[in-house]
Amino acid sequence: MTALLLLYLCTDATRTNCQMLPTQYWQGSNAYDQCMAAIPRLTNALTTQNRQRHEFVCEIQTDTAHPAEHQAQPAFIHQSFRM
Repeated sequence: MTALLLLYLCTDATRTNCQMLPTQYWQGSNAYDQCMAAIPRLTNALTTQNRQRHEFVCEIQTDTAHPAEHQAQPAFIHQSFRM
């Protein structure tokens, strides 16, 4: 198994305009656990403002998937129109 640590860089706190960057990967039977263990330390290293805009995510990859081909999808889409 391969687990990728992905960093979603977003332009604002709504996380509607994000770019996904693979930052690290682990291989082996406990790859996902190692990835998840890294997230709290990395998140704590971000400033408060960046914690609201950016997000670390662990994703399990199969042998056929290519992470560079993935497109970042917003986790939450919210639009507000005011007059």
